[in-house]
Amino acid sequence: MEDWSLFDKYGNRKYLTLEERQQFFESVPKALGREQRPFALMLYWSGCRISEALAVQVGHIDYSRRGVVFKTLKRRKDVYRFVPLPDAYLEKLDDVYDIKERQKKQKKDREERIWSFNRKSGWRHIKAVMGEAEIEGVQATPKGLRHSFVIAHQQNKTPANMIQSWLGWSTPAMLGVYGAAIGQEERNLASVLWNK
Repeated sequence: MEDWSLFDKYGNRKYLTLEERQQFFESVPKALGREQRPFALMLYWSGCRISEALAVQVGHIDYSRRGVVFKTLKRRKDVYRFVPLPDAYLEKLDDVYDIKERQKKQKKDREERIWSFNRKSGWRHIKAVMGEAEIEGVQATPKGLRHSFVIAHQQNKTPANMIQSWLGWSTPAMLGVYGAAIGQEERNLASVLWNK
């Protein structure tokens, strides 16, 4: 983790700015069909990894707590985490995939994955949205979207322990990589000296 950075070896940022994040969100309906949109928005709203989204089962959508349960990747043992999601998104997910009805059926129905496509197709869907949003570069990836989730929450002063929990990190050390001031907030802090 010591050499982990939000910039690649050429100094290009690996995260979406808040403006690019908004462009991504607005481009989802233009770039994807009805059945692919909820997938892209799952990454947008939850900050999950692409493989974590693809692994979401019908039974992992929790309408009583209003969120999703992910099996956390990159951990030695099975760890599950809960991430809250917007009500409108949860309703759209049910509208497209009939989640609530499928949850009432047999156990095997609850264990079905919501998205049947593979990682390559998932990547293609995210890249299509990035293309529609005219976002190019190393940040135009699912990981760039994940990084932007953390940064957006830091700028909104979301408690660090909640960000850590939602991202599935075992320690809060990763938050130090992101820093508390990126983008406009960083500029605002720096501008204090410009007016002297």
